[in-house]
Amino acid sequence: MADRNPYLVLGVDYAAPPEAARRSFARAARRIRKAAGGAVTIEDLNWALHEIQERHSEAEDDVSVYRVPANPAAFHPSGDGAFAPVALPLARRTATSDSDREQVLAGLADDVWALLGAATPCVARFDHGYHRTREDRA
Repeated sequence: MADRNPYLVLGVDYAAPPEAARRSFARAARRIRKAAGGAVTIEDLNWALHEIQERHSEAEDDVSVYRVPANPAAFHPSGDGAFAPVALPLARRTATSDSDREQVLAGLADDVWALLGAATPCVARFDHGYHRTREDRA
């Protein structure tokens, strides 16, 4: 695979020094030996370590290795603009009455119990006053 990133294979930060790459290589090699197979082999680790150790240019100037930002904030613009418009709250166009809220809440406990009951049939049911029976709603 020509598009591999040696830093990702070894699990080190981009432009990590060779010493950090060697330590990560040792940890990854132990993991691979303990596990029976996997997506990454010892040969992949050897290749990645060699690539990092034999780097002839400054890593910051190298554009041949793709970089994956580990900081999600790198994708968010620092200010407002065309790519980060300001969120404008919308005005509510409907009214909510007490009967609407009661209608939603009335079936909520039954819905939750139906979902959880199917997934966990051996769980005891405790209502704690939140569950209303069908007779209470009538």
